[in-house]
Amino acid sequence: MKKLNLMAFAILGIVCPTFSQYTTINYDLEKNYFNEGQALPAEKPLMFTGLVPPGIDIIEISILPAKAKSDKDRLYLASWKDFDNKINTSYSLAVNYPLRASEKYDFRIDFYRQISSEEREQLSQQITAQVSAHLDANINLKGKKIELAKKEKRMVAELERIIRDALSNYRSQQEGVFTGLSTSVRQKLAQLGGIEFASMPKDSTAQLVTASGQALIAEKIAEVKAIINTDIRELIRETTSQLSISRYIDDYGTEQKKGFFSLSFGYGGVYLAGPWNDFSYGAAPYAGVAFPLSNSTIAPQFLRNSSVVFGVFMDDFEDDKGNVVTGMIVGRPVYLGLDYKLFEFVRFNAGAVFLEKTEMIMTGTEAGQMNTKAFIRPFIGLSARIDLSICLLYTSPSPRDRG
Repeated sequence: MKKLNLMAFAILGIVCPTFSQYTTINYDLEKNYFNEGQALPAEKPLMFTGLVPPGIDIIEISILPAKAKSDKDRLYLASWKDFDNKINTSYSLAVNYPLRASEKYDFRIDFYRQISSEEREQLSQQITAQVSAHLDANINLKGKKIELAKKEKRMVAELERIIRDALSNYRSQQEGVFTGLSTSVRQKLAQLGGIEFASMPKDSTAQLVTASGQALIAEKIAEVKAIINTDIRELIRETTSQLSISRYIDDYGTEQKKGFFSLSFGYGGVYLAGPWNDFSYGAAPYAGVAFPLSNSTIAPQFLRNSSVVFGVFMDDFEDDKGNVVTGMIVGRPVYLGLDYKLFEFVRFNAGAVFLEKTEMIMTGTEAGQMNTKAFIRPFIGLSARIDLSICLLYTSPSPRDRG
């Protein structure tokens, strides 16, 4: 019985360490593009830089998929804030979102300027008026009882949405300033439903009853408004900046993906015939090419470490009857399979070998004649690779300005 012995080999390699360094991207506000229109680096942490316009103290960069319809599609948001009170003339903003190669993205760059105390007061009055109008429209008198037009939770949610919408173009040096109205507001609204005003004398007119009820509503609404106004003023006190400049870049491309392939050299064994406890095999060196399942650094590890391999064995095989086992078309055994990286310079290979052999027919009417047949057998092996790449050209985008 033959034993399957594969040749062991060692290849010396140099492993170059990699570091998570930021690649600098300069944004030109006037021209509204990056790095003089060059493609953005792919699959790397980026550092966006540029000049700070006068009065600007907050800058936001939003990354969206190409043809994005709204902010709900946003992939990433990075924010730069001037904590040094206007002494910065340039900014550096880290973006830890690796862009995919050969992709296009939309970018929005928003610049916020500091607002004055007068503008802050105007904003407070504007929000207060909107909230007041909403309360007046949704708290009514039904008979002698106060009735909320909607459930307390829904009313609170609507009031909070009014506030958020009013502040959508404003920012603060603090993160997450508005987290919702205070518990006191919720409790006060919950108490309103079902409040009944005191009974009037029997000879009271309908007008007097109505006036008394309206006075009660006004009093209770005023109490709710007072609590909400306190929340709003505290919120506005932290609001520092208003949207001043907004630029939008459509369909900005990243670097084209390099077309990697490798030359593969190895040694492997092929199962030819027989039961597993007494089989015949062939072994020989082989050479071919390998195409990675993915060359993206952000793809799953299995895909990054695996490749489709194709090539030929350098020598023919011989079966246990002495017949030469070769391959079709090229006159050598041809293989197709997958490899997987075991170490930096060693890969495990497995797949199928396409074989052909000619043998003499020993029985029957065709005895003595030669018969050629094709068949497929499994193989395994170890290999080393030389990586090569094909770089594709990139055409500069023509970004449009929505600002």
